[in-house]
Amino acid sequence: MFLKSLFFILLYAGLSLAQGLMEPAYGLWAFGATIKERNYTGTDISVSPSPLIFGGYGPVWIEANRLGYTFFRSNGWFASVAAQIRSHQFRKDDAPLTDRPQAIEAGVQLGKRLPGHLTARLALLQDVSGRHKSWEADLQLYTHFFPGPFSLLTAAGLQYQSAALSNYYYGTENYKAEAGFSAELESILTLPVGDFGVFVGARVWFFGKQATDSPIANGNRVSNIFVGVGYYFE
Repeated sequence: MFLKSLFFILLYAGLSLAQGLMEPAYGLWAFGATIKERNYTGTDISVSPSPLIFGGYGPVWIEANRLGYTFFRSNGWFASVAAQIRSHQFRKDDAPLTDRPQAIEAGVQLGKRLPGHLTARLALLQDVSGRHKSWEADLQLYTHFFPGPFSLLTAAGLQYQSAALSNYYYGTENYKAEAGFSAELESILTLPVGDFGVFVGARVWFFGKQATDSPIANGNRVSNIFVGVGYYFE
């Protein structure tokens, strides 16, 4: 009887603690799988489990691999400090290529809400992990609307990658990659089911000469496809 009572007391305490910890959370918190196709010679398509958050926690917003804090809002303008994991560009255990681990980048972004449910934002991000030791400028235009029972987020982006960044990922002893542009397309389709959401999404990057001229690249495209199910926090 004592052990049974102790079990329910601990269970109640654990649930209460979990509820208290998650109380500031909002948006869709999910778990799923990501299928990655990178553009390095000799690399295979990989599938990995991954947490995916499209919401935030208290004053911190979270968008998959990027999070931040918005410190200014006025007349449709907003400004944030932001950080991200560079999850689409990396090399690891891909012999004979040397490792190029994922970088962590941080900086600022400025955005403006536009007519037609569009939003534009420009982010300037600097490596803070000591990987490529350089920077990228990322301009994005995105919209979010609700066709029928679904939620559809679509985005298009253009990035300028510095020479040091490009060379870190695509350079070799005999080839030095130069600064260049890349383009990004993203789409996420979500079906809310009560307090839960089921989603499928894709992010595709297209690189310029910094990749196509590289002897260790087999193309100019990197693709991520992800699926998952999560819970909506208010």
